[in-house]
Amino acid sequence: MKNLLYLVLIFLFQNSIFSQTPEVSIEAYVLGDFKQESIFTSYSNPGETKTHYLRKEVLEKLLELFQTYQRENPNEKQKPFIVSASRSFKDQKGIWEEKYSGKRKMRESVKGKTPQEIISLILEFSSAPGTSRHHWGTDVDLNALENSYFEKGGKGEKFYNWMSKNAKRFGFCQPYTPKLSRGNKGYKEEKWHWSYAPISNKLQEDWVRLFQEGKIQFKGKFSGGEFLQNLPLEYVTSINPECKSIR
Repeated sequence: MKNLLYLVLIFLFQNSIFSQTPEVSIEAYVLGDFKQESIFTSYSNPGETKTHYLRKEVLEKLLELFQTYQRENPNEKQKPFIVSASRSFKDQKGIWEEKYSGKRKMRESVKGKTPQEIISLILEFSSAPGTSRHHWGTDVDLNALENSYFEKGGKGEKFYNWMSKNAKRFGFCQPYTPKLSRGNKGYKEEKWHWSYAPISNKLQEDWVRLFQEGKIQFKGKFSGGEFLQNLPLEYVTSINPECKSIR
């Protein structure tokens, strides 16, 4: 009886995740291969015109988090805001191709490097198309894309310290903590990146299942895709273990 109840709850939870996306298959959803503006809720930071897109329930919890932070820190001039939210497969492919070709600068030049070396360099901070958590409408980059901004003496130090203690109250976690805390695998630390774990945990499980079933393939989809092999699985799963405890 308990097993049956568990299966029913899993079924209902999965349906609730995709209730707002009936026209998109699970495969297309986890790969970000759909028009996100037609499904996700739009948002612009106060005083800005740039539009960001997130799942409705994620945006609601994020704004609740913002409001709570500002209420608890009324004299803090540095307000929380969104730098980047959802990104489609097409968006991520554009970033990937610019880095792979050398048009977008990275820590080192791609000149003279093998495809595997270029891929390793890109994967320090950028996901391969179809593997980014930003595809899911559950993840956001906040305030700045530099760890130093959130560290001692940085403008975002107070906000980061508050997030580290309180983000889980709202369902959020930092997926990319120092690599040593993640078996020294995956992307480098990103203090700006936060994920709404109650939904992203399930979507990550779906991605892994589809990859293992051979339903996710990257060969021919973008430059170097044929050289990835099992790297996508490693990078998708190498996240902060504390995220899994948030349900």
